[in-house]
Amino acid sequence: MIVLALRTAGATLIALALFHAVLWRALSWGEEIRRLTPLNARVFAVHTFFIAFVLFGLGVLSLARPDLLVTESELAKLLLVGVVIFWLARLVLQPLVFDRAMRGGWTKHIGLRIMAHLAFLAYVAVYGAALALQFGVGK
Repeated sequence: MIVLALRTAGATLIALALFHAVLWRALSWGEEIRRLTPLNARVFAVHTFFIAFVLFGLGVLSLARPDLLVTESELAKLLLVGVVIFWLARLVLQPLVFDRAMRGGWTKHIGLRIMAHLAFLAYVAVYGAALALQFGVGK
């Protein structure tokens, strides 16, 4: 069950990583970035790339080798602690940072906002369950 959940999460993370290329266009980042100083523009572009890269890497790991995340090991524990904190922080920050900014012109995209909340919650649940297995919970 957890292996299937990890594989599903992995597939969606790969899709989310690839979606960052669409976000660039959908959110007019090309136009927005021209308003930044050259250094800030480069930092923004590089950070966006590396966020997508990390999502892609975690997605590939989860899709191709979920066994490495459920087989008890110190490395898996440490990685999963980081992943759970990452997605938990993203879940908490969504309404505090993004939803507030999106209320103005994004009211028609309420479905997208709800889907994002559910996805982040699902990632916390899936990787949290794998982390619980690392500590012997549910065995």
